[in-house]
Amino acid sequence: MTFVKVCGMTRREDIEAAAELGVDALGFILVPASPRFLPSEEAAKLASSVPQGIRKVAVMMNPSRTEIEVVEKTGAFDCIQFHGSETPETLSGCRLETIKAFSVTEEADLENAALYDAASFFLFDSKKRRYEKGVAFDHSLLRGRTFAKPFILAGGLGPDTLRGALREAFPFGVDLNSGVEDAPGVKNRVKLAVAVATVRDFDTSERREHR
Repeated sequence: MTFVKVCGMTRREDIEAAAELGVDALGFILVPASPRFLPSEEAAKLASSVPQGIRKVAVMMNPSRTEIEVVEKTGAFDCIQFHGSETPETLSGCRLETIKAFSVTEEADLENAALYDAASFFLFDSKKRRYEKGVAFDHSLLRGRTFAKPFILAGGLGPDTLRGALREAFPFGVDLNSGVEDAPGVKNRVKLAVAVATVRDFDTSERREHR
């Protein structure tokens, strides 16, 4: 079954809505430049309200070892998502699960994943300027490709684009954010519900055939 992560969580009511829909992970962005930024203490407090069984992901960009340790010591997170130019050694030193994100515009960007054996998962996203609203990259770059670790697809995914993206890339998981929002950090329950339903329908109708 396709892994569903909803990122950019800032409100308890959105956590409750996502949990009711049966998502697998929720992301909390600890990057000050992001419009969905939460300070680590606030993010940890909010993450602590997430029901058991849902992964809680701290999203960071080029953090120092001290910043990583602060997140680890909160005990509120299961995973750290690295969304910058972190070295493979940065991930290997983590005590939590790790997701390494890669910004993709061409096939060469995908080759970098081979350097990050320490990652638990890869995440392929579109390149953005200053956290602009997500747009999709060319998913055909992923067609027929396999990687050393399961990969999550991100960037411009919403109710209208999910099925096509799933058909093209057949990812391990998807990361939903701006495509299910009314405003940065404010999720739209209807869009989120339709998006999750689209993924689950794909799982039962098309992913089974693909296998």
